Amino acid sequence: MISQPSKRSICLSVLFLAALALACNREDDKAVKGRNGPNGAGRDSVSDLALTEEGLGQLQIGMTLSDAVSMGLLNERPDLKTACDFVFPAVGAGIPEGVGVMVVKGKVARIDVDTGAVATEEGARIGDTEDRIKSLYGDDLRVRPHKYTDGHYLIVKGDSASGGKEIVFETDGKSVTMFRAGRLPEVEWVEGCS
Repeated sequence: MISQPSKRSICLSVLFLAALALACNREDDKAVKGRNGPNGAGRDSVSDLALTEEGLGQLQIGMTLSDAVSMGLLNERPDLKTACDFVFPAVGAGIPEGVGVMVVKGKVARIDVDTGAVATEEGARIGDTEDRIKSLYGDDLRVRPHKYTDGHYLIVKGDSASGGKEIVFETDGKSVTMFRAGRLPEVEWVEGCS
């Protein structure tokens, strides 16, 4: 027979474990600042995101870094170079690793993608052939030789509502190796912030 104090200990242990399990599984709708916040990488999902010349989901070209950090979209960077630097998505923002965000003078200037987990609105992604990109964008596409390789820059101008913005696909001459979207002139900077 179990004594009264032992029953109490068992009940308290069960309650503690239940509360711990509940706390660990609790969904929190607020994203957090930084890569190591409580929302965890399991919350990152891009199923409903597509890169456009305007941005990626709530992360919009032209928004301030402080707004993006406050919204839980980007990490804070105490060592950020104010003229130009890259920041990365915060855990829980719904943006996967492999996405970098160029910030110029405190504003989001472009979004770089080097992961196959992100596509454009038209469905273009890393690994697509140059011919597929040409078929998706047709007459809206310009082709320039790549500065460093035998590849190309496939450039799509934004529509009239997003004047001064583009999507730029980099290829190895056959398929897309990375792409980015943003405002001019930053979206065409080959060396990033260098």
